[in-house]
Amino acid sequence: MGNVPPEAVSYLTRDNPRLQELKERYPKFTKWPHSCWTPWEDKVDLLRFRGENDYLSQAYFKDTLKRYEMSTAYVEMIDQMGLLKTLQEDNLFGVKTWDIIPDHPVTRDLLDSIIEITFLKEMLGWDRGQAVRVLDIGAGYGRFAYRFTNTFPAGDVTCIDAIPTSTFLCEFYLKFRQAAARTRVVPFDEVDHLGDRPYDLAINIHSWSECTLEFIRFWLGRVRDLKIPYLFVVPHFQDFSTKEPDGSNQSYFEELGKHGFKEMLHQRKFQRSTVTDRYGVYPADYWIFKRG
Repeated sequence: MGNVPPEAVSYLTRDNPRLQELKERYPKFTKWPHSCWTPWEDKVDLLRFRGENDYLSQAYFKDTLKRYEMSTAYVEMIDQMGLLKTLQEDNLFGVKTWDIIPDHPVTRDLLDSIIEITFLKEMLGWDRGQAVRVLDIGAGYGRFAYRFTNTFPAGDVTCIDAIPTSTFLCEFYLKFRQAAARTRVVPFDEVDHLGDRPYDLAINIHSWSECTLEFIRFWLGRVRDLKIPYLFVVPHFQDFSTKEPDGSNQSYFEELGKHGFKEMLHQRKFQRSTVTDRYGVYPADYWIFKRG
């Protein structure tokens, strides 16, 4: 778990007043079942929230080290910004680390963030000095926001999540990482406050695959009404399947078009290597949609 400071240990407790407040507020606002995370929420280890299977699966049953070695080599190949050397990592909060680069722990958190940020910078033509504004829907503990604001010093990320424990952890983590000045965490029942600023991009990384079709429709309507020009989506599955309360699955792909989002680009996470795409750490599809 690493050397977690005593103040973090005392704050990350189930009886924390802020967490209890969010847990009381969110059910009053949410009008429909929205995520399969609801029954999982109380299983999250608050002191090990970056650990295996809470927010980010990290290990395989076999060949995990080889997969990370291959994926790290891939990131080194595409990393034109040098993020593999400049973005810091540690072993705090239960994250699984691999000693592939001397004195620089490698994690899925780090590798995924570099691949995502590199992809977005290249595909959307951003300059690192730009004041890019991102809305992270289903932000979890704030992984992307922390990495993005360290890459784009003038950029900022607004995080929102419908799970109270996620909001609680995101608030904590971004303050802990000293990223609070360039990030903000909006409680889900204050979703109307998102309209107080423009955004260049909305993102949803893996969380809509754990949500209902009705809830995704809600979010697509919000992104449309906010007039956000681009939407970056990383689904669990190629068919854009949802998770319904009765255990069934539907697809939300057609809903994207109905809400005015047209496919701009689709490529694989490990686009430049068919071998890494097969054996790398958690291959995925990257989609960018443009409003129009």
